[in-house]
Amino acid sequence: MQRVPQEQAAPLTSSSSIDPRILHLERLRARIAAGEPMTGDLASSFALAATAIDPTATEDTLGRLGGNGGVTLYRSLVGWAALVPRERVLDIGCGSGGATREAARAVGAEGSVIGIDASPEAIAIARERTPDELGITYRVLRAEHLAGIPDRSIDCVIASLVFEQLVDLGAVAQEIVRVLRPGGRIVASVMDFDQLRPADAAVFGSVLAVVGWHARGALSGRASRATIPRDPRDLTALRGAGLAGVEERDVQLIAVLDTEEDAWDLFSRSLIGQALDPLGRLDLRGALARHVPHTLYLPMRFLRTRRPG
Repeated sequence: MQRVPQEQAAPLTSSSSIDPRILHLERLRARIAAGEPMTGDLASSFALAATAIDPTATEDTLGRLGGNGGVTLYRSLVGWAALVPRERVLDIGCGSGGATREAARAVGAEGSVIGIDASPEAIAIARERTPDELGITYRVLRAEHLAGIPDRSIDCVIASLVFEQLVDLGAVAQEIVRVLRPGGRIVASVMDFDQLRPADAAVFGSVLAVVGWHARGALSGRASRATIPRDPRDLTALRGAGLAGVEERDVQLIAVLDTEEDAWDLFSRSLIGQALDPLGRLDLRGALARHVPHTLYLPMRFLRTRRPG
């Protein structure tokens, strides 16, 4: 059996030398492993704790992938937003700032961009990665409470792979409508695992078998629902906030997994990998090793809607 690096395989302890953020994440993992459904506060706490440990995970893995038709995670999202110079943009759940920086380049020096994230660690990295000339304002804020952002002050809201992590999509949608000007738009991306190719479904089936054994609570909540906005609860949340009909565009990111290390680099930094304890991560690595080499097509959906007016 393949061995993982010591820092991944060693059990975590309560020693005072251990980062308290790691201890917090380990406690959340234990609850998920015991079968507590990863919904509500547990889901949001876990996502925030995982981000605190690895705030650049999404940008450093999915953000580097290309896809069909030249699709990329951030530039394609911003392109579908059709931003123009001087517009005012809000990036919800900005993480390490990949989409935020693309938006700032699109609206130019006369525009303005605010990036918000609930994770202080992500905001700190976003500031480090952003050149001064882009002039982005970063703030630690939750999407449900956009405090300090005035009514009708934003032309476009963007959200890259964050909707799936929201506990109350309806509350977020209402806040988005509040800060958007009439006719303002929102553009978001979500992963669309409903559309996996059979060969890719086999890979994810092996991964989910590991999750089901070691972290069964993770198979509830968002993981058990259709991709946004196909789940009726999500569509009701968007419509209830007063947003117009949702346009959809399905695309794929492509990950070439030539080696076990390629697969491990992609999955170990995902929320799936973070939900597993050291033994689970060992089993995950073994499961991935059985599927390489493999070219993995990751289906993604772009969403676009507007505040009427």
